[in-house]
Amino acid sequence: MKLLSCWDENVLCMVFFFTRQKWILLLGDVALILVAAYISPLIRLGHTADIFSTYTGATTFTLFLYLVLLYIFDLYNLNRNFNSRDSAFRTLLAVMIAGFFAAFLFYSLPQWRYGRGIFLIQMIMVWFLLNGWRWLFSILFPAAMGKEKTLVLGAGRCGTALYELLKSRISPYRVAGFLDDDPGKLQKNVGSPAVLGRTDQLIEIAARRKVKTAIVAITHNRPKRLIRSILEAKLKGINILEMPTVFEGLTRRIPVEHIHDEWLLFAGGFYLISKEYLQKVKRLIDFAFSSLFLTLSLPVLGITALAIKLDSRGPIFYKQNRLGRGGSEFTLWKFRSMVVKAEENGAVWAKANDTRVTRAGKVIRLLRVDEIPQLFNVFRGEMSLIGPRPERPEFVKELEAQVPYYAVRHTVRPGITGWAQVNYRYGASVEDALRKLEYDLYYIKNMSLLLDLKIMLKTIGVVIFGQGAR
Repeated sequence: MKLLSCWDENVLCMVFFFTRQKWILLLGDVALILVAAYISPLIRLGHTADIFSTYTGATTFTLFLYLVLLYIFDLYNLNRNFNSRDSAFRTLLAVMIAGFFAAFLFYSLPQWRYGRGIFLIQMIMVWFLLNGWRWLFSILFPAAMGKEKTLVLGAGRCGTALYELLKSRISPYRVAGFLDDDPGKLQKNVGSPAVLGRTDQLIEIAARRKVKTAIVAITHNRPKRLIRSILEAKLKGINILEMPTVFEGLTRRIPVEHIHDEWLLFAGGFYLISKEYLQKVKRLIDFAFSSLFLTLSLPVLGITALAIKLDSRGPIFYKQNRLGRGGSEFTLWKFRSMVVKAEENGAVWAKANDTRVTRAGKVIRLLRVDEIPQLFNVFRGEMSLIGPRPERPEFVKELEAQVPYYAVRHTVRPGITGWAQVNYRYGASVEDALRKLEYDLYYIKNMSLLLDLKIMLKTIGVVIFGQGAR
């Protein structure tokens, strides 16, 4: 069940490098939030307050709220530009929403009551301190700092894709050069590093360049001599990694164009699929939460239905056939957001600024309210709260012919939200479907209740910022 349980020691070290920076960022946030809580009474009253004994509950709860909201607004994403207006705005929203919920609780629990002026000063300080800390963090941890040199075996499309990934901030590796058996590529640059020699020269070149790690970016049709060279290098103490495994660890998606049947067969993961009792726990959670959410959303359902009816002719709900677990068809329910007969000429991909969308439809799509009726599908067991997006049979036939391993999505129940939905824009092409499949495969391979919780938190941020809505 654990996300990293199947990875070898080298990949664990790589992931640790990445999470270490996140831990530094998180611990800095904790320290600065506590500093703001300690100093704000001094600014307001002229003396400090003992936040750890007098206001233990209030301080702990506020700290927790700040951290959760920062996570929801994607402010622990090390790929984000922390010096941008968007980052400052997200921090402001996180602080304001956390402050609102904290203030509501403070005045509901008299023993947690906090001075309004003190708390307002604290919120302002937290916003300034967190923004300043993220600016400093981006200076202290530049993209190339502390990266380990590595050689890449293969200078083809897979190798160049890997090189582009390893240039990013999240990578713990720096490419020292490529090895390739094509004589025409020798000493030529692939992006930036040169092709230094053949793959059978791995041991020699690694020793000369003082490199201890090599990543195999030849994922298909590996000749026996290549495998023999890699094995000899491994026995000489060189750490050998595979491109798909490195790619998965850094991006949290699986590169479907660069994997093969054997990789899927022997890669760890896919635990939730094989554990029937865990599937039952997930189904129980789906049933309980869909029942609760349907009940709580009744006022929203009523307002939305009225808005649709007043805005345009036609039914309130829109029914569509989708494919679920095992490729079985089911009827998916949504609020109608398009004009009647929007697809009278056949099924087409939704697109940006789609003229078929009604005025009310634009609003409910932006707020994701059109998805609420799908809770009924979750209640019936046709869908889950978390999973790959259910696709239409017309598109599935086309996608299975063009996208490798697309049918793997149908090994689990589709979901209202999922790993692909919170990490990638709305899919409206075969290329988008391929990229989203990379996230879906990662989810299916690493399914866990903890990952589901992470997706639920990220979904809140996606909905607030209207990301991916069309």
